[in-house]
Amino acid sequence: MQVQQELILNDACHRGDFIQDPYIVKHQPRSLLGLPLKHQGTMVGILYLENRANKDVFTNQRIKIIELLSSQAAISLENAQLYQKMEQQVIKRTAQLTKTLEDLRATQNQLIESEKMAALGNLVAGVAHEINTPVGTSITASSFLHDLTQKFAQACSSGQLKKSFLQSYTDAAIESSQIILHNLQRAGELVSSFKQVAVDQTRLECRTFELKPYLEEVLISLQPEFKHRGHQFQITGDDQLLITSYPGAFSQILTNLIINSIHHGYWPQESGLFSVHLTQKDDQILMIYSDDGRGISPDHLPNIFEPFFTTARHQGGTGLGLHIVY
Repeated sequence: MQVQQELILNDACHRGDFIQDPYIVKHQPRSLLGLPLKHQGTMVGILYLENRANKDVFTNQRIKIIELLSSQAAISLENAQLYQKMEQQVIKRTAQLTKTLEDLRATQNQLIESEKMAALGNLVAGVAHEINTPVGTSITASSFLHDLTQKFAQACSSGQLKKSFLQSYTDAAIESSQIILHNLQRAGELVSSFKQVAVDQTRLECRTFELKPYLEEVLISLQPEFKHRGHQFQITGDDQLLITSYPGAFSQILTNLIINSIHHGYWPQESGLFSVHLTQKDDQILMIYSDDGRGISPDHLPNIFEPFFTTARHQGGTGLGLHIVY
């Protein structure tokens, strides 16, 4: 077949150049046909036929039929090889696309985690800013009371304590202690709110909680970052609305909705009103969020929940805020 020509032996074991061939000697074939299978001038296979009982089996008429069938077989073999190559290419391409998709998902998860940690960083900054006021006021009142108490002690030890000074000291001590107590209670409430929101933002644990008070705590954590803009927040609905769910998810939802409104709904010097209304419908809760900003372009509405879709990329937007909400 090296010369790509047909070979016909009418009595292979008794005549011809192959009577000493080990295969011929062992199997004693009488009629033998070797035919190259060609398609468009290229050999794609070899057809080998033999008959061990009769000689002169492969007549000219039979060979023509075999050649016709062989040409079809060559085409089928070529198509099968092409299909196999295409199938291998599809498998390879599918593997590449799967790897690319996994990489994109990993990148998206990393960006979402970065967004969450950035929000937590803003929360920590807000804690420091918000608690600084009551703590600073408490320190001032404590310092004033400390100085006045030292003067009171000196007056007592020297025997020069007067009734008017005693009355003045008592009034100042009562007022200072009230200021200290009020501000430390306020700081404690802030710490409690910030602690709960921060914990809920970093882990998702299911528990039963009152939704409206919890969302109000989330708003407290957001106010230090946005109150200088003059924005106002309000939550309406049933105060006793209980839900068994993941509070961290509600924190992320409300935070991202408000941030999205501020970044996209108002110009830098504008202030807005953000509203959340809670109602119970059968065994579900309906949470309606709204702002009084300039709205969303109808062209963008079909895409707002898609990952990485943003109209503010030049301002550092990642397009993950509303996708996290979704």
